Amino acid sequence: MQKAMNRITLKPLDGIIINESKISFGQTKNDLISLLGNPDYEEENQVFYNNLDVRFDLDKNGLLEFIECQGPYSENSEFNIYGINPFKLPANELVALLTNENNGEIDDFEVPYSYSFLEISVGVWRATVPTDIAAAIAEMKADGSYEAAKEVMDQDLEKSGYFWTVAVGKVDYYKI
Repeated sequence: MQKAMNRITLKPLDGIIINESKISFGQTKNDLISLLGNPDYEEENQVFYNNLDVRFDLDKNGLLEFIECQGPYSENSEFNIYGINPFKLPANELVALLTNENNGEIDDFEVPYSYSFLEISVGVWRATVPTDIAAAIAEMKADGSYEAAKEVMDQDLEKSGYFWTVAVGKVDYYKI
């Protein structure tokens, strides 16, 4: 029997809806636990729910200020922002969508790996881009090691075309 996927909607400047539970910026860790149960893991000011592929960050007062969702191949959750699954949209199309929604300044200091959309407090990140993987494949082909790693490298090439995390923060989160 296939397990039910969690339905997660990111609400820029507001929070997140997980299945039927609304979680808003400014709530506490205890609020999260009452809605979602005990977390899988905690670090200082961070609460991890691996079964959701979501991390919550709390500010110095213990209030929710940032939510990061993990993709692009979540086995636990299906994500939505502005009516689109951000992990199914190629990176350049997601940047175009968020640029349009942002209608303002974008922090593109780490382009093409990361963008922060300052007006809507949305951030996206990935560790590699297609040109990185293509260069690694070319080197491996030159030294004869590509065939042994072909399946993994082809998966990495596909994954590099998408963002791996999509995050929402409270108002002005990325402007600080």
